[in-house]
Amino acid sequence: MKKFLCFLLSVILIMSLSACIMEDVPIKEEGKEQSQSVSEKKDTTYKLNDAAVFKDLKFTATEIKESNGDGFFEPESGNVFVGVKFTIENISDEEQSVSSLLLFEGYVDDVKSSYSLSAACAFDEGTLDGTVAAGKKLVGWYALEVPENWSTIELDVQSSWLSNSSAKFVFENK
Repeated sequence: MKKFLCFLLSVILIMSLSACIMEDVPIKEEGKEQSQSVSEKKDTTYKLNDAAVFKDLKFTATEIKESNGDGFFEPESGNVFVGVKFTIENISDEEQSVSSLLLFEGYVDDVKSSYSLSAACAFDEGTLDGTVAAGKKLVGWYALEVPENWSTIELDVQSSWLSNSSAKFVFENK
């Protein structure tokens, strides 16, 4: 038992230390153009059709829409479901894992907002969870339950749960 605990503690320590050194700063691709500029995490925001290009993955927000649910899954009174459709492309030579819970952090009007499984059911093209083979794409929705009068949604996206850099996607309600 002591050996197992020692091994577990060693693994946790190694993973913690590796998290301190992993930095994967994204490059911004605007719209459909191929112009690229190296960007800092705090200086760059991404919007619809901009691509955040990390070392292994390329994230592009392609659509945003609201939903009142489908009858069985409905938002609470005064709220709506908002989904942001992403295309995630694996630009590496190896299979990559994607998790909406581990790689995305959401804020609605500067208030932390968690991924909503009920909201995800309102968007029928799937979620952003799974593995993506080298050179392939994953298309799905990141969904939130938000107040009807929301003005700004911010999604901070990481390429890996160990990464300490992220891309900030910002969407305004029109």
